[in-house]
Amino acid sequence: MGNKKYNVTILQTQTSEPVITQLSKLFKISTEKAQQILQKDSFIIKKETDKITAEKFHKAISAAGVNCKIDEIVEEAEEVALPEIEEIENVAKVKPLTDITQPDITPLHQENTKLSLESRPLEKNNTANEEKKINDINPENFCPECGTIRASEDSICIHCGYDPQELKQGKTKAKIIKAGIIILLIVITMGIAFPFYQQYAKQAQIEEDLKLAFDTRNQVTEFIQKTNFWPNQNIDANLEKRISNRTLKSVVIGKNAVITTTIYGHALDGTEQTLIFTPNILKGKIVWNCVKGTLKKEFRPEICRKHVPNE
Repeated sequence: MGNKKYNVTILQTQTSEPVITQLSKLFKISTEKAQQILQKDSFIIKKETDKITAEKFHKAISAAGVNCKIDEIVEEAEEVALPEIEEIENVAKVKPLTDITQPDITPLHQENTKLSLESRPLEKNNTANEEKKINDINPENFCPECGTIRASEDSICIHCGYDPQELKQGKTKAKIIKAGIIILLIVITMGIAFPFYQQYAKQAQIEEDLKLAFDTRNQVTEFIQKTNFWPNQNIDANLEKRISNRTLKSVVIGKNAVITTTIYGHALDGTEQTLIFTPNILKGKIVWNCVKGTLKKEFRPEICRKHVPNE
């Protein structure tokens, strides 16, 4: 039951120029051949095919304005045994229809065996060629919306108006919109993240450049331990009069070895700020306190943040 075959037959249709043109375009044949097919009582356009293919051809042909039908191929019934002929005992003598002693009888009419362009065998060959053309149709030429055969996969469907170019343009617009949304999200993210990055960059730079102040503190510690003298200015501790770098405007030793570090305003928020190192004696050792000064808590090293309010 699953191997049933079907024929698709074009029925005689009133010929008009639009119908002839549609049929010729559908199967890529000449308009003259299309007109001949439409003038016949019936013309099998697709033989012994499966049901899905037959329905697809039926739909495409009907959309072109041509009458057609689908016929299921019925298998031939099994041959029935002929009844036996009883023998007749008394056979009458009958004169044979032909006399074997006479020469062959020439038939009164001799069938012309010559083939012409209009003969049935030639038309059969043409039908085979037309079927081959149909079988050679690119599957992409069938309209994905209604199944009508189009001139090419990029052409507009004459039945339902399906336009592949319009579909491609719609996909392109969707891609552009998607790309625009992604770019917008990136810009928004950067706008939010950039201030945090600037703050982090400032903190990293100040922390790196404050190493100069800590190095100065260590040199003063060694000087006091060697001389037991508490310097009141840079020159007293054998240090350069001006100590600075890209972030630190100055590192200055004051009374009783107090070190005042001044940070440039451009490295902060526009205002110069200070970090002060104060020495003390604890159990015979020199220890430093760096919680004083105007430097904001977020820019201070961890050891200099104790008891410092977040301004």
